[in-house]
Amino acid sequence: MKYNSIKAQVWRLILIPALSVSLMLAGTLTYLYVKQLNKFVSHRGGMLTQKMAHLSHYALRSGDENMVPSILEASLEEPFIRAIHLYHHETGQHFHVGPQFMEITHGDAPTMEKPSTRITVKSILFSHPVVNNNGKQPIGWVEMELLNSPFLVLRYETLLISVLVTVLCLILAAWLAIRLHQNITIPLSHIKSVVRKLAKGKLHSRVDTQHGQEFLELGETVNAMALSMEKAQQDMQAYIDQSTEDLRETLETIEIQNIDLDIARKEALEASRIKSEFLANTSHEIRTPLNGILGFTNLALKTDLDEQQREYLNTIRDSSQHLLTVINSILDFSKIEAGKLTLDYVPLPLRRSIDEAIHILAPDAHEKNLQIITYIDPEIPANLLGDPLRFKQVITNLVSNAIKFSNKGNIIVDVVLLTRQESQATIKVTVSDEGIGLARSQKDSLFNAFAQVDTSSAREHGGTGLGLAISKGLVERMGGDIGVESEPEKGSSFWFTARLGIDKKQPTSNFKPNFNKRKILVCGENSASAAQISRLLQEWETDTQVISAVHDIFPTLRQARDAGQPVDVVILDISPAERKIQPILLHNLTEQLMGEFNCKVIACCTAAHQRLLRNQADKLQTTFVNKPITYDSLLQTLGRQLNITVKDTRAQEAEADEHRNRPSASVLVVDDNPANLQLASELLRGLNTNVVQASSGKEALDICAKQNFDVIFMDIQMPGMDGIETTRRLRATETGGRRTPIIALTAHSMTEQKYELLVAGMDDCVSKPVSEAQLAHIVNRWVSQTGKKEVVVTPQELQNSVTQPRMPAITDLAEDVTSVDILTSLRLANNKPTLARDMLVMLLQNLEAERCDINAAFEQEDFVKLEELVHRLYGSCCYCGVPRLKKISGLLDKLLQAKQYEQAPGAMVSLNKAIDDVLSWGHNRDINAIFSLDE
Repeated sequence: MKYNSIKAQVWRLILIPALSVSLMLAGTLTYLYVKQLNKFVSHRGGMLTQKMAHLSHYALRSGDENMVPSILEASLEEPFIRAIHLYHHETGQHFHVGPQFMEITHGDAPTMEKPSTRITVKSILFSHPVVNNNGKQPIGWVEMELLNSPFLVLRYETLLISVLVTVLCLILAAWLAIRLHQNITIPLSHIKSVVRKLAKGKLHSRVDTQHGQEFLELGETVNAMALSMEKAQQDMQAYIDQSTEDLRETLETIEIQNIDLDIARKEALEASRIKSEFLANTSHEIRTPLNGILGFTNLALKTDLDEQQREYLNTIRDSSQHLLTVINSILDFSKIEAGKLTLDYVPLPLRRSIDEAIHILAPDAHEKNLQIITYIDPEIPANLLGDPLRFKQVITNLVSNAIKFSNKGNIIVDVVLLTRQESQATIKVTVSDEGIGLARSQKDSLFNAFAQVDTSSAREHGGTGLGLAISKGLVERMGGDIGVESEPEKGSSFWFTARLGIDKKQPTSNFKPNFNKRKILVCGENSASAAQISRLLQEWETDTQVISAVHDIFPTLRQARDAGQPVDVVILDISPAERKIQPILLHNLTEQLMGEFNCKVIACCTAAHQRLLRNQADKLQTTFVNKPITYDSLLQTLGRQLNITVKDTRAQEAEADEHRNRPSASVLVVDDNPANLQLASELLRGLNTNVVQASSGKEALDICAKQNFDVIFMDIQMPGMDGIETTRRLRATETGGRRTPIIALTAHSMTEQKYELLVAGMDDCVSKPVSEAQLAHIVNRWVSQTGKKEVVVTPQELQNSVTQPRMPAITDLAEDVTSVDILTSLRLANNKPTLARDMLVMLLQNLEAERCDINAAFEQEDFVKLEELVHRLYGSCCYCGVPRLKKISGLLDKLLQAKQYEQAPGAMVSLNKAIDDVLSWGHNRDINAIFSLDE
């Protein structure tokens, strides 16, 4: 919004009204004056014409026509009269004195009836009938021309005076407006300036004494405000100073307390560490003899024993096993608390892991007539990565607790997929039971170590209270959360989430069971268990129908047969608490279904039920599936009953394992230096790659013409055809859109040659010496683009990776650098003694010959060949523990590349001395003994 200034307001409120009033007054007065002037002219002209008419009437009536001209001429002496014309009607005679009348612009011609007026450009013509003094007896008319110029001057004078008066009034109004504006704005500006200073913190500013009453009051108010603000600031500053002092004292106190707390924290951490270490050591020391007790107890149970001895040994075995479980829990908890527990990252077969976990716990559940049911989302990827052992441990803990605190109903393990990304998936596992439930107060501390629902519960159900605490620690390391939903006497639902990887390199099975809509009838009173079977059958493309009672089987089968959709298999779901089905009844049911409907029977029941039914019925044709029902067992059994071959998922996993053990990538290494070639090849073979060697650019071209590679490692400086030229020729031969990644191996800083290498067609470069971790990183980066499996490097290998070396200056050549460093040799060979020995021996065997060639080229001043030989020597030194020779040869190589040949003699002396030192070190020395190798 635009605001008007006071100046504009003053001009609008004073000058505009003054201008309007002045113009109105001047116009009105001018108009009235001109109007009166016009009336005066008309009256004067009319009076003079009337007087002339009376005089002429007298002369004409008296018959003295000579008097008429005299009268007319005498009238010309009257000011402003220009000419007079008289007309005598009786005689028809015209009398005219003065010049001719001007051209008439408008008006009526004179008559004897009434006076009239005619107007010219510069005059006015007044006419009047010639009558007597009484206005009667007209005998003609007289017309007089009166000039209007004198009266026009009067009009102009009047207008000029009006304009001058108006301008003077406006000037006066403007002056008054300016004065008023100054009287208002100057004090306001001063007050505004003072207020701005106050706003900037200059609280000592004050408003000067003003003349106007209003401004005086405003100034006093502002001064009072400034005084109040100044006082408030002084008080606030005093308060801030006091608070600062108090804060400083508080901070000192806090700092002292922090020191005390830090000392206490360190002491607590040390105590915790000692406690965890004690627990771990104690647990380990206890487990060792305990394993011996379990082992010899199991051996004793295999001998001939009487019933009482066997019972005693079983009690010893069970008690020892329970004690071992407690000790393992304590050990796991101590590892979690100490932060030393790490998870594996390997293929995790989800279904098999869950099936194995619940299979171990099934006997305990069946003893309490509990049924374990699993629902696994088919959308969950099969090629997951994680820690199968720890995942099963969490499942086992939750299901074990559900069994422990439940006396009836089902224990349902529900696994669903929450989110899925390209390389990871988040799943949620829920273990629900129908046990005693938990109160809100009990849930708050449930996941704490050694927590129990209550003491009586601990005595009744046993346990250390570490299971859920361990599960929480494991789940958090899986990148998930854990929680519980429960109400007293309404059961509990323990859930946890886990973020698992997806192995993109592991081939996923294209096999999907398909039973071509074969008709299956599921009979079971337990709706949850029947739902588990039904879900699996629908996943396998079957036409499934579910009934709850055995006596409904025959009506349902007859109805299906009449509808032209006979049932192929009947699946009986027998709960652990089932007591109605007798062996003979099951035998008769199976025979009747086979005879009447050609329908086979599969019974899903516990192992105890199977033993009972098989032992009491001979030649029982019923096929059994153990509970808990697993994906593979039901699938294989159903496939056999329907005469459909189904591949076992374990066989598929074996094929995947075989695929993972194959070499993950095909790599070509090109280097003219045998030592470099051998080391790079050995490191790459250790990374599960198929390595092919080439010692020259021409050999590399010949090999690439016969075989495709996933990655090519190319040395840059080689005799004949160097690495850049070889790369250009390889790129020229590539067809069909295939582009093999070519990685440059250079002994110099990558920034010096990287642009040239990339222009030549290379994709990446790495400086010598290279480590296994560097090679793994390069292979992972470029091989993954072809869809093959990545090379895995352990964190320890990554920590031991060699950083890119810097080319030293002359001042870096310290004389105290060791000639041969065995530790460096081992590190460069990835801690492989045999490889390190071979690299060093190869260098020592060729070093004397290489020195002769280098000195000969230097004496002949063949610097091109000298550069090639020195570069080759430097490349060999990069993979051996000869730091001084490596530095000097690297410097000489750099000098030759920069064509600074004048500095070569001094470097040659240092090079020969370094070679002598290395040869002297290796003379009569047992290299095998140094690397602790026995031939």
